[in-house]
Amino acid sequence: MRLRVAGVIVLLYAQPLSRVVRLTLDDVIRDGDAVLLRLGEPPSPVPAPVAALLLEHITNRGNMNIATNPASRWLFPGRRTGQPLGPNHLSALLNKVGMPIAA
Repeated sequence: MRLRVAGVIVLLYAQPLSRVVRLTLDDVIRDGDAVLLRLGEPPSPVPAPVAALLLEHITNRGNMNIATNPASRWLFPGRRTGQPLGPNHLSALLNKVGMPIAA
């Protein structure tokens, strides 16, 4: 799920992975039925199919069972205390599934 969400953010919004991994839960805004992603001002609308993926990812984020991350606010939490997933690591994972994206 996290690879799909990260890949879609990169492709839809032309964001580098170094920016994508720094997104927090606070950057995802629910406004009624609309979902917005704060990449700048004003926040960008998220298309409905992508919004569903994004919200599902938030509910089931990885690395949350690690003792150092139980309250992580990162959209893509890493394995180190208080740190997001590394852009190089995410780039390698996306490359493995056929999305050649540089960190």
